[in-house]
Amino acid sequence: MQASFVQFNEDGGVVSGQFFLRRPGQLRFEYTPPSPILIVATGRQLVFYDAELEQVTYLPLSATPLAFLIADRFTFDRDDVEITRIQRDPGVISVSIVDPDNQGEGEITLIFSDAPLALRQWRVVDAQGKRTTVALSEVRTNLELDDELFRFVDPNPFRHFEVDGD
Repeated sequence: MQASFVQFNEDGGVVSGQFFLRRPGQLRFEYTPPSPILIVATGRQLVFYDAELEQVTYLPLSATPLAFLIADRFTFDRDDVEITRIQRDPGVISVSIVDPDNQGEGEITLIFSDAPLALRQWRVVDAQGKRTTVALSEVRTNLELDDELFRFVDPNPFRHFEVDGD
């Protein structure tokens, strides 16, 4: 999948960019300048890179709400998913889920158009109660995506650390 996205942060900040998704385990958020952020899920971990601070953070995929989106199969019938709410409005279905073993880590609400059924938005409420909403547009699916999209090479040559999707 490839899409444009707009991200709305609780503090009123709005950023945008391009979103890429390849299952299992790979995604990329390329934020439009002046945002210095790049997020890459390599298949093994999530890499959060802030170019302005020259800071790289590595997280296990399982420690993020995005793990659900990049799972091999997109299904709610899983042991690591507990549905907390389903809401149907005209043309829209919203499904809120938590990890039953880590409910304090937050909740993700997936928002789908219903004709045809397609992911259009998600809202994450993190462990501190902060809300972030990501809305997708110009969605294209069933694409061949370049492997380089899901590779991150740390720009600090002294770390000599490369993470890739293999």
